[in-house]
Amino acid sequence: MTRREKILGLCVGGTLGGLALVYAVNWAVLRPFQTVRDQIAEEHRRSWTLRTQYRQVENIEDEWKQLAGRTLADDPQDTQRRFLEDMQHLLALHGLRDTKVAPGAFLTYKDGSRGVPLTISAAGTLKEVLGFLCDFYCRDYLARLDKVRITADQGVLGDVNTNRPRPGGMRQGRTPPASGRREQQFGPEGPVLKLSVSAVTLVLPALRGVDCPTESEIIELSGGRLQRERAAYNAILDRNPFMPYQPPVVVQVPTPATQPHPEAVKTEPTTPVVVANPREGADQKFVRVTTCLDGEPVAWVYDEQRRDQPPDKFYLDDKIDDGKLLLIHPRGLVVRVGKEDFFYPLGKNFVEREKLDPDEQPEIWEALREEMAGSKEEAAHADGETSG
Repeated sequence: MTRREKILGLCVGGTLGGLALVYAVNWAVLRPFQTVRDQIAEEHRRSWTLRTQYRQVENIEDEWKQLAGRTLADDPQDTQRRFLEDMQHLLALHGLRDTKVAPGAFLTYKDGSRGVPLTISAAGTLKEVLGFLCDFYCRDYLARLDKVRITADQGVLGDVNTNRPRPGGMRQGRTPPASGRREQQFGPEGPVLKLSVSAVTLVLPALRGVDCPTESEIIELSGGRLQRERAAYNAILDRNPFMPYQPPVVVQVPTPATQPHPEAVKTEPTTPVVVANPREGADQKFVRVTTCLDGEPVAWVYDEQRRDQPPDKFYLDDKIDDGKLLLIHPRGLVVRVGKEDFFYPLGKNFVEREKLDPDEQPEIWEALREEMAGSKEEAAHADGETSG
């Protein structure tokens, strides 16, 4: 073997040895080190995920404890007993009569909670029924009304709401009804109504390792889950739909007589000027319903002088009474007369309108401001499209 061959063999052997050494170092040192680094990064990610899940579980547990504190008990039988006793207490508190509270079969929902239903029937005036329903939603435990039905004897209402004889006239041999029949059938709060209610309360599923509060205290809140103030619901009584119409009583206050001054100059009597009343019949018109159809606010006004005709329908910007309709709100209407705005409460006649005051009706004032701002934006947008 020549010298050149020996040098070439040493170079090839050295190169192969170097490659073998690099492979051995990569396999024995670098690859395990990179694997450990990847494992550490994965554990960091897993730790962050677990911490996030733990915080979510803590929030869920707190929310569950708050909801469980608003249930009557953790056992359906105990919940049913307390729910039934509380409903009987509310019915007796508001003077409802012929009460009957019947428990139903327990319900099981997909989330594991249990429903405890009751069927309630009673009789009472509209004021008594309204007080019971409002107090139900002021109870601070998880319960709802699935069905509420209020009915009255249609025959009695027909006799009261009309003075005309029934078709066919009076049968021969029958005595005509007494003139005071209306007062005998109805008291100042209207006729007795029949109330039918389906109510349900909840029992939440138990969480593992978390104690469920038992026999929670029944708390009555001032507003509770009512959507409006109690006064807004009491306004229903001012226009009881089960009562016949009674014309408003006008009380005339006599003007005190005054002695003329001895030095007063006698003047010839002048003929009083008769001014036509632009709001004639305003005491016969009532704001009956305010709602929204296909995204457009609508109001219905009932005219007592035209009982045989359906209520009149009004939209925004329509002429109504002696002004222009600016706002249709769940609590009533806002009409602009000249430069003044008047509020027409729901269920009251046009005579009882009030001058809109931001301090007295802040909710109506804010709704009117938003409506006017929205109208200006629409007008500006329409002008921009026209000019474009």
